[in-house]
This record gives sequence, structure tokens and C-alpha cells, in this order.
Amino acid sequence: MRRMVSWGGGVAVLLFCAMPLALAAEIVIYGFEGGVEGWAIPDWAKFSSDYALKGVSVSKAVAQEGTSALELQAEFPGGRWAGAYVEREIDVRDWTQFRHLSVSLYVPPEAPTGLKGRIILTVGDAWQWTEMNRAVALQPGAWTSITVDLTPTSLNWKFFLDEEFRKDVRKLGVRIESDTQPAYRGSIFVDNVCLAE
Repeated sequence: MRRMVSWGGGVAVLLFCAMPLALAAEIVIYGFEGGVEGWAIPDWAKFSSDYALKGVSVSKAVAQEGTSALELQAEFPGGRWAGAYVEREIDVRDWTQFRHLSVSLYVPPEAPTGLKGRIILTVGDAWQWTEMNRAVALQPGAWTSITVDLTPTSLNWKFFLDEEFRKDVRKLGVRIESDTQPAYRGSIFVDNVCLAE
């Protein structure tokens, strides 16, 4: 079952997904059907020699659901670590009702193996940055869903997050990485950014 709900001035889709012994609600907070929805390259990243993202747009070339996805145009040089990072400031900062966050990433079939994806959060008045402990390998020609636990007992994050952090999420970011290999010049797609109970 699907229901449309308001999310920060836009529209989100409320999905009910069958889970063992329970029915959990999942909200698609960014589906990119209405444009880039505030996702952008941060200014600080544009001046980094390790930065591989050249542009952000919405594309109808591929989508996990609906007709559009966020398209990242990247240039990974190979031979050294490089990252393509895109982020969005959060409109609804209180995530205390949610236990999981997921993002789906797609690299085209012609992309080399070796690219990895990672979710990054910025939380609280001090704008504390925390990223996933491990990046997830992206499979060329297939959607890869990255799901993280948002609860205080989660082992998904590099830096400890207590019960309070979900009350004030400031930014959500996605980083695609090439750790010396591979070199790749082309598109990477983001779709179905979801929060789940």
C-alpha cells in the first residue's frame, strides 16, 4: 500500500513493506520525480583535489522507481583515492520515529567494478559529521541498496551516535568512492532515499 505525505514542502511516498511478524512503514523522502530536490555539491568539495563529482542533475535514463533519478556526473582518475559527494540539508530534522535509512545507487553496465557507496550524516548544533564504517560495493548494471541502522546500538557508523542524534539531523550525504581503482568517467544514479520505522 502506498500513501502520499508531505515532507519539507514536497511530497513523499509512504510505503508499507511486509517484514517478518510486523508491518513497517517506509517513507521515500527523496525520489527525484520533482527535480534535484535540493541535492548539491557542497562548496568545500569543489576545491578538493580528491573530488570527482562534476555535476548533478535529474535524469530519466534510469530509475529504480518512478521515472527519474538523481544523476551524478563523475570523473574518477584512478591511481589515487577520489570521492564524488553530494548532500542535502534536511527540512524535517527529527528522525526519532525511524530506525533505518536507505539509499539506492546504480552504476551503468559499462562501469568498472570497484566503485563503492557510503551514507554520511551531519547532526546537531555542532554539525557533527559521521559516515558509515564501511563502504558498500556497487554492482555495474544493477541497483545497490545501502541500508543503515539509525539506533544508538548501531555499528554502522564511524563515530558513536547517541539517542539524541536522531532529534536533530542537519544534512544527509552520499559519497561514491574509488580507492586508487577504478578509473571511471560517467554517470552514477541515486534514487529511493527512504526512512523506515
